[in-house]
This record gives sequence, C-alpha cells and structure tokens, in this order.
Amino acid sequence: MKNALTILLAVAVGFLAATLWSTRRQTTAPLATSDATTAAINSSAENRDRGSAERSPRRVATESPATEVGTPVAVTAKRTAEDLLNELASIEITPGPSQARAQYRILGLMDQLAQMGGSALPAIRQFLAGNRDVAYAAAGNGGRNNSRNPLLPPSLRMGLFDVVRQIGGPDSEQVLAETLTATGHASEVVCLAQLLEASSPGKYRDAALTAARTLLTGGKITDVSERNQLFDLLVQLKDTSFASTAQANLIGADGKVDTSALRYLQQALGDKSLALAAQTYKDTRVADGDSKEALGRLALSYVGADDSALELFHQAAFDPQLKPDQRRELVEDLNQDGLTQRKNPSAETLQIIAKRYALTQTYLQQDYVKNDKTLFAAFQEANKDLGKMLERAGAAK
Repeated sequence: MKNALTILLAVAVGFLAATLWSTRRQTTAPLATSDATTAAINSSAENRDRGSAERSPRRVATESPATEVGTPVAVTAKRTAEDLLNELASIEITPGPSQARAQYRILGLMDQLAQMGGSALPAIRQFLAGNRDVAYAAAGNGGRNNSRNPLLPPSLRMGLFDVVRQIGGPDSEQVLAETLTATGHASEVVCLAQLLEASSPGKYRDAALTAARTLLTGGKITDVSERNQLFDLLVQLKDTSFASTAQANLIGADGKVDTSALRYLQQALGDKSLALAAQTYKDTRVADGDSKEALGRLALSYVGADDSALELFHQAAFDPQLKPDQRRELVEDLNQDGLTQRKNPSAETLQIIAKRYALTQTYLQQDYVKNDKTLFAAFQEANKDLGKMLERAGAAK
C-alpha cells in the first residue's frame, strides 16, 4: 500500500512539472514574436519617413542629412541659357493681378542671362537668328492696376540686345552686328546702330547706313514713324549720300509727297532743301492738299531767314487746295516754326521775329487778306504773338 502511494505521488509530480514547462513555453514564445514584429514595423516606418523626406522638396531645401566627409551629395543642375530663353519666350503679359509678377520675372530672367556672361552668347545668337520675339511695348496700358514697368524693354529682342551689351566684348559686338545686317525692323536697326556706335565709335557706321538704306528702299517699311526713325538715323550718322535717292522718290505713284523723305532732306540739306521744295510744289503730279501743306511748312521754317522761302509760304497759305484749317495753322505758326529759344531769343532769332512781325503787319493791310476772315484772324494772332516776343526782348534789355 505504501509503495502504491509513493508511485502515484511520483507520477503526479511528473505530470505537474510537464504541465508547468509546457505553459511556460506557450507564454514566452508570443513575447519573442511581438518584439520581432515591433522591430519590423519600426524599420518600415523609418524607411517610409526617409523616402518621404527624399521626395519632399521642402525638406530637402531646409534639411541637410548628415553625411560622412567625402561622401558626394546630389546638387540640382543649373538652368541653361536655352532654358531661360525658352521661358522668356513663353511669358505673356496680360492685364490683371499677375501682370507685375510677369514683368519682374522677365527682368529677373534677363538679369540671369547677363550674369552668365559670354557662355550665354551662343544661345542668344541662335535665338535672335530665329527671329522670335514677344512685344512688351503695349503691356500695361489702360488703368492704374495695369501700369507698365518702366524698366521693361519694348520687346524681348530689344531686351536681349541690352543683355548682350552688358556682357560686352568682341563676341557681343559680333552678335549685335550680325543681327543689324539681318533684321527687317526699323526700330531694331536704330537700336543696334546706337549700341554699336557707343561701344565702337565709327566701326559699324557703314553697316548701319546700309541696313537703314536697304529698309528704306525695300518698300516694306511704310509706317511714317518707322521711316522717320530710319531717316533720323541717317541724319545722326551725318549721311547725305541718300539725299539723291530720297529726292528721286519724293513723289509717290499716287501723287503724294513722302513726308518722311522731305523731313530728311530738310535736316540733311538745310536751307538748300528750299529750292527742292519749291520745285516739287510746282510739279503737276502733286495735287494732294496734305503734301502741299508739308511743302509750305518747310518754307515756313525759313521765313524771315531766307527771302526765297516767302514765295513758297505765300503759295501754300493762299492755295485753295489746302483745307481752311491747314492754311490757318500755317499762318498762325509764324510765331513758332523755325524760331529757336523763343523765351530767350538770340540776336539772330530776334531779327527773324522782327521780319515776321513786319510781314504780318503788311499782310493785314491787304484787301485779299481782309476779305478772308479765316486768314485775317490767323495773321492777327501771329502778329500779336510776334509783337509780344519783341516787347519781352526789349524789356529784358
């Protein structure tokens, strides 16, 4: 009996020990698995955060990851001149809140090109050769909120001309000279000629004259203001060799006088243009009132200084082909056209004023003037103003 109890007790102890061992294994295994899973989750989160940081421009711009000495760090590539030019060509200035931002962006991009120096010239040369352009001259017209930045050039190409000027050097001059010979725009010829003259006086004079003459005789420049720009350039460069060509083409096929050419002839030839104007006035092809008024106004500039001017002035002032207002203004402007330093006239100008004053008094005594109310009033107005000028000059003495 005692032996049986001993055996049963040993079996019970063994069973209890086995049960405890099994339970311990079941409770410790899940803890090991939980630690591994947590480590994996943490690792995944770190990788995700790291990837997010690499994709986020804001974090890249503000945070610099710790690196060992000598470890290469990726650097954002600089924009090329072609990139800047393409962006410039794509910017449109439209009225509205974004207008000022666009204008300053244009100026900023041009400044970046200038800062690149000579390395930007090949791209600029290619861009200009492609004849691409964006007009800025009309940008900002019409309203307080649509003001145009005064630093903004008239166009993209004009702005690039200045960028090339800022870069400077022989290569820059070459780019400007190439564009001068290739452009078909009057304003660009004038701008380029002035830039080249400033950098190398006299060196590109012939090229500028050739470009201006080519446009004037090509028949494509018909706008009066553009033709005046080209003729003014000829005068600035002291060129009179084009006078014969201008004279030969002074009267168009429609019987109208080329007023731009006439203006050039007066500037280039001075009082010698009087004889040409008188001859043109008598030409039977000229029957246009505006053309005759322009010829008469040329003569007006020399009334009192050249006796031959009076005949042509008289013809125009009493020509029925001119409109009444044209005749009136021609007479009234005896008090200004051809008079320099009217507020403080020189002795020579005072002589001209005195002769004109005597002339208006003589005209006012003529019956054909008294019978023309418009002209009589015009001569009275001119006479009054001329008399006041002489009085002021006498009082000043």
